[in-house]
Amino acid sequence: MKKLVLFIFGNVKVFFMTIKDTQQDRVVWDDEGLPRSSKFDDKYFCRDNGYEEAVYVNCEGNGLRERFLALDPLSAGTFTILETGFGTGLDFCCAWQMWEAYAPGTWTLDFVSLELYPMTIEEISRALALWPLLSSYKQELTAQYTAVPGGIKKMSFKEGRVRLTIVFDDVLAALGVMKDRQLVLDGADAVFLDGFGPAKNPEMWTQGVFDGVALLSRLGTTFSTFTVAGAVRRGLQAAGFEVKRIKGHGKKNQILVGQKN
Repeated sequence: MKKLVLFIFGNVKVFFMTIKDTQQDRVVWDDEGLPRSSKFDDKYFCRDNGYEEAVYVNCEGNGLRERFLALDPLSAGTFTILETGFGTGLDFCCAWQMWEAYAPGTWTLDFVSLELYPMTIEEISRALALWPLLSSYKQELTAQYTAVPGGIKKMSFKEGRVRLTIVFDDVLAALGVMKDRQLVLDGADAVFLDGFGPAKNPEMWTQGVFDGVALLSRLGTTFSTFTVAGAVRRGLQAAGFEVKRIKGHGKKNQILVGQKN
Protein backbone atom coordinates (compact mmCIF):
# COMPACT_ATOMS: atom_id res chain seq x y z
CA MET A 1 0.00 0.00 0.00
CA LYS A 2 1.38 3.43 -0.93
CA LYS A 3 1.47 6.22 1.62
CA LEU A 4 2.05 9.95 1.17
CA VAL A 5 4.35 11.27 3.87
CA LEU A 6 4.76 14.96 4.67
CA PHE A 7 7.94 16.40 6.14
CA ILE A 8 8.13 20.08 7.12
CA PHE A 9 11.50 21.86 7.13
CA GLY A 10 10.91 25.41 8.30
CA ASN A 11 8.46 26.88 5.79
CA VAL A 12 9.14 24.21 3.20
CA LYS A 13 6.78 21.25 2.85
CA VAL A 14 8.17 18.15 1.19
CA PHE A 15 6.06 15.16 0.20
CA PHE A 16 7.50 11.69 -0.26
CA MET A 17 5.70 8.67 -1.65
CA THR A 18 6.56 5.46 0.12
CA ILE A 19 5.33 1.93 -0.50
CA LYS A 20 6.36 0.72 2.95
CA ASP A 21 3.34 -0.18 5.03
CA THR A 22 2.17 -2.78 7.48
CA GLN A 23 3.08 -6.15 6.05
CA GLN A 24 2.60 -9.79 6.96
CA ASP A 25 5.74 -11.63 7.98
CA ARG A 26 5.56 -15.36 7.44
CA VAL A 27 5.85 -17.06 10.81
CA VAL A 28 7.37 -20.52 10.80
CA TRP A 29 7.20 -22.96 13.71
CA ASP A 30 10.14 -25.14 14.66
CA ASP A 31 10.05 -28.73 15.90
CA GLU A 32 9.48 -27.51 19.46
CA GLY A 33 6.50 -25.38 18.43
CA LEU A 34 8.34 -22.06 18.80
CA PRO A 35 7.65 -19.20 16.34
CA ARG A 36 10.35 -17.77 14.12
CA SER A 37 10.31 -14.90 11.63
CA SER A 38 11.09 -16.01 8.10
CA LYS A 39 11.79 -12.42 7.04
CA PHE A 40 14.40 -11.75 9.72
CA ASP A 41 15.48 -15.35 10.26
CA ASP A 42 15.24 -14.87 14.01
CA LYS A 43 13.27 -16.26 16.93
CA TYR A 44 10.50 -14.28 18.64
CA PHE A 45 11.68 -15.23 22.10
CA CYS A 46 14.23 -17.30 24.00
CA ARG A 47 14.21 -21.03 23.28
CA ASP A 48 14.87 -22.00 26.90
CA ASN A 49 11.98 -20.08 28.49
CA GLY A 50 10.69 -17.01 26.71
CA TYR A 51 8.32 -16.15 29.53
CA GLU A 52 11.04 -16.07 32.17
CA GLU A 53 13.27 -14.07 29.84
CA ALA A 54 10.54 -11.50 29.18
CA VAL A 55 9.86 -11.08 32.90
CA TYR A 56 13.55 -10.79 33.73
CA VAL A 57 14.65 -8.49 30.90
CA ASN A 58 11.72 -6.11 30.68
CA CYS A 59 9.69 -6.31 33.88
CA GLU A 60 12.53 -6.81 36.34
CA GLY A 61 14.95 -4.82 34.18
CA ASN A 62 12.67 -1.80 34.67
CA GLY A 63 12.02 -2.61 38.33
CA LEU A 64 8.30 -2.89 37.68
CA ARG A 65 7.35 -5.04 40.66
CA GLU A 66 8.83 -2.59 43.15
CA ARG A 67 7.50 0.43 41.27
CA PHE A 68 3.98 -1.00 41.08
CA LEU A 69 4.03 -1.75 44.81
CA ALA A 70 5.17 1.83 45.50
CA LEU A 71 2.18 3.44 43.73
CA ASP A 72 -0.11 5.31 46.11
CA PRO A 73 -3.37 3.36 46.53
CA LEU A 74 -5.10 6.50 47.81
CA SER A 75 -4.62 8.31 44.49
CA ALA A 76 -5.50 7.58 40.87
CA GLY A 77 -2.90 7.73 38.15
CA THR A 78 -1.47 6.16 35.03
CA PHE A 79 1.72 4.16 34.58
CA THR A 80 2.87 4.15 30.94
CA ILE A 81 5.05 1.56 29.22
CA LEU A 82 6.40 2.17 25.72
CA GLU A 83 7.46 -0.85 23.66
CA THR A 84 9.27 -0.96 20.31
CA GLY A 85 7.92 -4.21 18.86
CA PHE A 86 4.67 -5.94 19.86
CA GLY A 87 5.46 -9.31 18.28
CA THR A 88 3.60 -12.14 20.02
CA GLY A 89 2.28 -9.86 22.77
CA LEU A 90 4.32 -11.78 25.36
CA ASP A 91 5.86 -8.70 26.98
CA PHE A 92 2.47 -7.02 27.21
CA CYS A 93 0.94 -10.07 28.90
CA CYS A 94 3.85 -10.32 31.34
CA ALA A 95 3.54 -6.64 32.27
CA TRP A 96 -0.25 -7.00 32.62
CA GLN A 97 0.18 -10.05 34.84
CA MET A 98 2.61 -8.19 37.11
CA TRP A 99 0.35 -5.12 37.13
CA GLU A 100 -2.62 -7.20 38.23
CA ALA A 101 -0.57 -8.78 41.01
CA TYR A 102 1.12 -5.71 42.48
CA ALA A 103 -0.42 -2.39 41.36
CA PRO A 104 -3.24 -0.72 43.33
CA GLY A 105 -6.71 -0.87 41.79
CA THR A 106 -6.94 2.91 41.57
CA TRP A 107 -4.21 3.08 38.89
CA THR A 108 -4.27 2.42 35.14
CA LEU A 109 -1.63 0.67 33.04
CA ASP A 110 -1.18 2.32 29.63
CA PHE A 111 0.86 0.08 27.31
CA VAL A 112 1.80 1.68 23.97
CA SER A 113 3.51 -0.43 21.31
CA LEU A 114 4.22 -0.58 17.58
CA GLU A 115 4.44 -3.27 14.92
CA LEU A 116 5.13 -3.27 11.19
CA TYR A 117 4.80 -7.03 10.68
CA PRO A 118 1.85 -8.06 12.84
CA MET A 119 1.06 -11.66 13.64
CA THR A 120 -2.42 -13.00 13.03
CA ILE A 121 -4.76 -13.69 15.94
CA GLU A 122 -4.18 -17.41 15.40
CA GLU A 123 -0.39 -17.00 15.52
CA ILE A 124 -0.50 -14.90 18.68
CA SER A 125 -2.81 -17.43 20.31
CA ARG A 126 -0.54 -20.33 19.37
CA ALA A 127 2.58 -18.56 20.62
CA LEU A 128 1.09 -17.51 23.98
CA ALA A 129 -0.43 -20.98 24.48
CA LEU A 130 3.09 -22.17 25.32
CA TRP A 131 2.54 -20.69 28.80
CA PRO A 132 -0.73 -21.82 30.43
CA LEU A 133 -0.24 -19.27 33.24
CA LEU A 134 -0.93 -16.58 30.62
CA SER A 135 -4.09 -18.25 29.36
CA SER A 136 -6.56 -15.65 30.67
CA TYR A 137 -4.48 -12.78 29.29
CA LYS A 138 -4.15 -14.51 25.92
CA GLN A 139 -7.91 -15.01 25.71
CA GLU A 140 -8.71 -11.40 26.52
CA LEU A 141 -6.04 -10.07 24.14
CA THR A 142 -7.06 -12.21 21.16
CA ALA A 143 -10.74 -11.41 21.74
CA GLN A 144 -10.03 -7.76 20.86
CA TYR A 145 -6.85 -7.84 18.75
CA THR A 146 -6.94 -7.04 15.05
CA ALA A 147 -4.16 -5.56 12.93
CA VAL A 148 -4.96 -2.15 11.41
CA PRO A 149 -2.55 -1.64 8.48
CA GLY A 150 -1.04 1.84 8.70
CA GLY A 151 -3.36 2.70 11.57
CA ILE A 152 -3.86 2.50 15.32
CA LYS A 153 -5.66 -0.15 17.37
CA LYS A 154 -6.79 0.74 20.89
CA MET A 155 -7.95 -1.91 23.34
CA SER A 156 -9.22 -1.74 26.91
CA PHE A 157 -9.27 -4.53 29.50
CA LYS A 158 -10.44 -4.96 33.08
CA GLU A 159 -12.97 -2.12 32.83
CA GLY A 160 -10.31 0.28 31.63
CA ARG A 161 -7.68 -0.55 34.24
CA VAL A 162 -5.39 -1.87 31.48
CA ARG A 163 -5.13 -0.14 28.08
CA LEU A 164 -3.22 -1.30 25.03
CA THR A 165 -2.47 0.86 21.97
CA ILE A 166 -0.61 -0.51 18.94
CA VAL A 167 0.57 1.68 16.04
CA PHE A 168 0.96 -0.50 12.94
CA ASP A 169 3.80 1.15 11.06
CA ASP A 170 7.59 1.14 10.81
CA VAL A 171 9.39 2.21 13.95
CA LEU A 172 10.26 5.82 13.04
CA ALA A 173 6.84 6.59 11.63
CA ALA A 174 5.13 4.96 14.61
CA LEU A 175 7.18 6.92 17.14
CA GLY A 176 6.25 10.08 15.25
CA VAL A 177 2.57 9.16 15.38
CA MET A 178 2.81 8.51 19.11
CA LYS A 179 4.26 11.97 19.64
CA ASP A 180 1.91 13.81 17.27
CA ARG A 181 -1.20 12.02 18.58
CA GLN A 182 -0.05 12.33 22.20
CA LEU A 183 -0.36 8.61 22.77
CA VAL A 184 2.31 8.76 25.48
CA LEU A 185 1.12 11.55 27.74
CA ASP A 186 3.70 13.13 30.07
CA GLY A 187 6.39 10.71 28.87
CA ALA A 188 6.73 6.99 29.39
CA ASP A 189 7.56 5.61 32.82
CA ALA A 190 9.34 2.58 31.34
CA VAL A 191 10.53 1.50 27.90
CA PHE A 192 10.86 -2.03 26.53
CA LEU A 193 13.40 -1.80 23.69
CA ASP A 194 12.42 -4.93 21.85
CA GLY A 195 12.32 -6.34 18.35
CA PHE A 196 14.71 -8.61 16.50
CA GLY A 197 18.40 -8.02 17.18
CA PRO A 198 20.51 -5.29 15.54
CA ALA A 199 22.22 -7.75 13.21
CA LYS A 200 18.87 -9.05 11.92
CA ASN A 201 16.78 -5.89 11.93
CA PRO A 202 19.07 -2.82 12.06
CA GLU A 203 16.22 -0.37 11.32
CA MET A 204 14.95 -0.90 14.89
CA TRP A 205 18.25 0.22 16.41
CA THR A 206 19.21 3.49 14.71
CA GLN A 207 20.02 6.83 16.31
CA GLY A 208 16.73 8.14 14.99
CA VAL A 209 14.90 5.45 16.95
CA PHE A 210 16.78 6.21 20.17
CA ASP A 211 16.12 9.92 19.73
CA GLY A 212 12.44 9.23 19.04
CA VAL A 213 12.16 7.14 22.20
CA ALA A 214 13.88 9.93 24.15
CA LEU A 215 11.27 12.42 22.93
CA LEU A 216 8.57 10.16 24.36
CA SER A 217 10.42 9.86 27.67
CA ARG A 218 10.99 12.15 30.62
CA LEU A 219 13.55 12.59 33.38
CA GLY A 220 13.83 9.25 35.16
CA THR A 221 12.22 7.11 32.44
CA THR A 222 13.78 3.65 32.64
CA PHE A 223 14.56 1.25 29.82
CA SER A 224 15.69 -2.32 29.34
CA THR A 225 16.81 -4.36 26.35
CA PHE A 226 18.26 -7.79 25.68
CA THR A 227 21.04 -6.51 23.40
CA VAL A 228 24.36 -5.12 24.65
CA ALA A 229 25.68 -4.16 21.20
CA GLY A 230 28.13 -1.26 21.35
CA ALA A 231 26.19 0.78 18.80
CA VAL A 232 23.05 0.44 20.92
CA ARG A 233 24.85 1.54 24.08
CA ARG A 234 26.39 4.55 22.38
CA GLY A 235 23.13 5.48 20.64
CA LEU A 236 21.17 5.44 23.88
CA GLN A 237 23.82 7.51 25.61
CA ALA A 238 23.76 10.04 22.78
CA ALA A 239 19.97 10.26 23.19
CA GLY A 240 20.36 11.19 26.86
CA PHE A 241 20.10 7.85 28.64
CA GLU A 242 22.37 6.55 31.37
CA VAL A 243 23.28 3.01 30.33
CA LYS A 244 24.65 0.08 32.28
CA ARG A 245 25.13 -3.65 31.75
CA ILE A 246 23.75 -6.13 34.26
CA LYS A 247 23.62 -9.91 34.50
CA GLY A 248 21.55 -11.50 31.76
CA HIS A 249 19.13 -14.40 31.72
CA GLY A 250 19.88 -17.99 30.73
CA LYS A 251 22.53 -18.17 28.03
CA LYS A 252 22.52 -14.38 27.67
CA ASN A 253 25.44 -13.11 29.74
CA GLN A 254 24.36 -9.49 29.99
CA ILE A 255 21.50 -7.12 29.20
CA LEU A 256 21.25 -3.32 29.14
CA VAL A 257 19.21 -1.20 31.55
CA GLY A 258 19.23 2.47 32.43
CA GLN A 259 17.27 5.67 32.68
CA LYS A 260 16.96 9.06 31.06
CA ASN A 261 19.11 11.76 32.59
